[in-house]
Amino acid sequence: MITRLPACFDFFLALPMPVLVLFLLAYWGALALVVHRYLVPWIAGREGKRLGRLEAEVPAQIGLAFGLLVSFIAMPVWEQHNLAQEAARSEAAAYREMAESIEETGGVDERPLHDSVRNAIGFIVTTEWPQLAHLLSPRITAPPLRELRGSIHALPDGPLHSELRDLYRRATDARETRLRIAATRPPPARWGIVGVLAMLTLLGVGLIHADSRRARRMALGMVAIGISCCFVILFAYTRPYLGQFAVGPDDLQILMVDMDQEESAPQLSRL
Repeated sequence: MITRLPACFDFFLALPMPVLVLFLLAYWGALALVVHRYLVPWIAGREGKRLGRLEAEVPAQIGLAFGLLVSFIAMPVWEQHNLAQEAARSEAAAYREMAESIEETGGVDERPLHDSVRNAIGFIVTTEWPQLAHLLSPRITAPPLRELRGSIHALPDGPLHSELRDLYRRATDARETRLRIAATRPPPARWGIVGVLAMLTLLGVGLIHADSRRARRMALGMVAIGISCCFVILFAYTRPYLGQFAVGPDDLQILMVDMDQEESAPQLSRL
């Protein structure tokens, strides 16, 4: 029993969108051609009279089941993608507020805290985020984050300590959400059932037009394009950290650049 999709599936999802679209169109177009050239004549005969009349309600019901299943799958896929985007924004906002609070608070040696925040952000952007595309477990060893937590706990009790502790907790919650989403994999049975229903829809449409080759070609071509579009939408967003529409650490990268510029500004002024 297959419980995990093969690694080649990740490579497939990482393809550029035009290549992914062309591949799906070619795949379902080839299946439609097989149905048109071989399956329908084999089942209904060359003239389409062997099977008799097939009511349109039969493939319509299969197509309806396919459409409903695609809708049920698409909704949680989009919700998970939106949740991944929101987690990235929330995490970046927490670190930005943390950096601003450290900079604005006087009477505290802000350099160690500033460096700890900068190291934590650098670790997330350069080391942790690239692992999300192929993460299998919602755990990544993060020494810079533990160092930042220790620096915050070492602060004396006061407004800064409480504020940084709350912001760190918010950033940690967003990170855990991000890691959990990255480690989530769609079950193989989902894709198998959708694929079977799509193939049955093609076969049913072909059998309806068994007695007319021209109408069969047109109908199968239209259905193949529609099925390809459904799979493009699902594949483009099913893994929030993989593919052309992957969620990236854009806000954290901007924050890291801002912190580097703020750090270099006093050094340039002294020169």
